[in-house]
Amino acid sequence: MNPKERAVMRWLLVGMVVGSGSLGLILDRVRSESTTSTDAIYRSYVMALELVKENHVITNNYEYLNTAAVTGMLNSLDPHSNYYDPKSFEEMRLEQRSQYYGIGATIQQRFGGVYIIEPFRNTPALRAGLRYGDRILRIDGVNTINLSTDEVRTRLRGERGTQVEVVVDRAGESGPVLFRIERGAVDLPSISSSYMLQPGIGYIALSRGFHSTTSDELNRSMLVLKSAGMSSMILDLRGNPGGFLDQAISVADKFLQRGQTVVAVRGRSERAATKDWIAESGAPESFPLIVLIDDGSASASEIVAGAIQDHDRGLIIGEQSFGKGLVQTIFQLKGGAGLTLTTARYYTPSGRLIQRDYSNGSIYEYLTRRQEKGGATGTEQTAPQAYKTGRGRTVYGGGGIDPDIKVKREEISNAQGLLWTTGIFYFVRELTGGKVAAAPGFKLGLLEVNHEPRADEFLVTDQIMDAYREFMAGFIRQNGQTGLTVQMVEENLAWARQKIREEVLIAAYGVDMQRRITVETDKQIQRAIAEIPQAMRMANETRQPR
Repeated sequence: MNPKERAVMRWLLVGMVVGSGSLGLILDRVRSESTTSTDAIYRSYVMALELVKENHVITNNYEYLNTAAVTGMLNSLDPHSNYYDPKSFEEMRLEQRSQYYGIGATIQQRFGGVYIIEPFRNTPALRAGLRYGDRILRIDGVNTINLSTDEVRTRLRGERGTQVEVVVDRAGESGPVLFRIERGAVDLPSISSSYMLQPGIGYIALSRGFHSTTSDELNRSMLVLKSAGMSSMILDLRGNPGGFLDQAISVADKFLQRGQTVVAVRGRSERAATKDWIAESGAPESFPLIVLIDDGSASASEIVAGAIQDHDRGLIIGEQSFGKGLVQTIFQLKGGAGLTLTTARYYTPSGRLIQRDYSNGSIYEYLTRRQEKGGATGTEQTAPQAYKTGRGRTVYGGGGIDPDIKVKREEISNAQGLLWTTGIFYFVRELTGGKVAAAPGFKLGLLEVNHEPRADEFLVTDQIMDAYREFMAGFIRQNGQTGLTVQMVEENLAWARQKIREEVLIAAYGVDMQRRITVETDKQIQRAIAEIPQAMRMANETRQPR
C-alpha cells in the first residue's frame, strides 16, 4: 500500500464511523489526539487488509474489503445497523422521500425467470407498454437468466432521463419484444389505497413504510373519506416495515389526546437520543378506530399500534407484529456512502420494550423465524412481563405487539405456494394473453388505472378450471423438475380457482384494486368490520374522564 493509499484508507476508516454533521470536529480531534490504542487498531486493520489483498487466493480491492469489514462490524452489533455503498444509500434516501428513479414496476421471481407483475400508474413502465407476465430476458443487452430479482431491479433503476433497453418474452407474441424506456421519477407513496369499505366505514392501507410524506398522505386520505361519510376507520399497517420516527409520532398524534405519551426513546445515556414524545394535537380524530397488524408490521408501525393500544384508543386486530424496538440514526459518510446505526430503544406508553431477542442465531433466522412471546428480549425461556394500559387492560412486552383480537390469515401450504409460483402463474399468463379458448374475455391489454370495481369481475368458470387442469397436466409433463404432481393440482382446485381470479385481477387493475375487489376473502378485514361496535365503545370511553 503506497502512502497515498494509506492516507485514503486512514480517512476512509475514520469516515466510516462518523456522521456527516460532526465529521470536521472529529477529524480535528483525531489529528490532535491520536492515541497509542487508536494507532494500534489502525495498524492492525491496515496490516490485515494488506495481507488479504496480497495473499488471498481471490484478488480483492481495498474498497471491497473495507466494505466487508464495516458491514461485519455493524452486523455484530444488531440486525438493524447496516452499511450502504453510495448507490444503495442514495436509493434508500430517495425511497424515504417516497420516490426513486427507474421504470416503475413490481418485479418478482417466478418459475423460469424474473417477471413484471405490475407496472405502476403514471410511470415509464406503463407508458412504454409493459404488463403483467412479461418475462425480462435482457436489460441493455445483458442476459438476465442468472440474475436475481435484486440484480434485475438494480439494472432497471438509474439516473433520471437515461434510457434502458428491456427485452421481454410475452405470452401471445411470436418472439421477444423490445422496449426502450426513459427512466423517470417513480412515486412510492406510503398509502397504497383508501376507500369506503361499507357505508360509514373507511379503510386506509398504510402499507409502504413511514416516509417523509406519510402524515400528509394520511391527512388527505382521511379528508376524502370523511367527505364520503366515514364515521369509523380501519387503518391497515400489515406489512408496513417502519421508517421515520417523526412520521410515526405524527400519525399516532392524530388519534391521541393532547398530553398523552406517544413513545419514549432511550439512548445509551441521558444525553443520547433520550426523549418522551407527547401528543400535541388540539383536535384529535375521535371516531372508532381499528388497526390491523401482522408479522410484517415493524418499528414505526409498532409505535403507532402500541400507542393506540396502550391508551385504549382503538382495537388492534390481526397477528403478532415483528418486534423491532430499536431506533436507527442515519449517518452519511465520506464519498456518498452511509450507514444506519442503532442509537436508542423505544418504549410504548405503558413502558413496554417490544424488541425481539436477536442474541441467538443468525440475522436470517432473526428476520424469518418467529418465536413465542417472551420477556423484554422475546426469548422462549423468559416469562412475558405484564403491563397495564390506561384503562387497566393487561398487555405484554417483548416479541412485538400482541393484537387485542388475534385473527390468523389464510396460510398457504407448501404445495399451494409451489402451484402459485409455477403452473398457476404460467396459466394466468396464457389466460390474459388470449391463449385459452374457454375464456376469450380474459384477454387483457395494458393495466387499467382509475377502475371502478365490481364484485362480479373475472369470475372463474368451470370451463376455465377444466382448461387449467388440462394445462397443468401438460406443464407437469414438460417440467418434471418443479416437484408438482397431478395430486397437488386435484387437491387444491378450490384454492386455485380463487388464486387464478386474484392473479387476473392483478393483471387487469393492479394489486391494490385486486385486494379491494376480493376483500370478502380477507378474514382480518372482515373481522375488523364486525368489531366496529366494540371500537365504538372504546372511543366513547376514551372521551369520558376516568
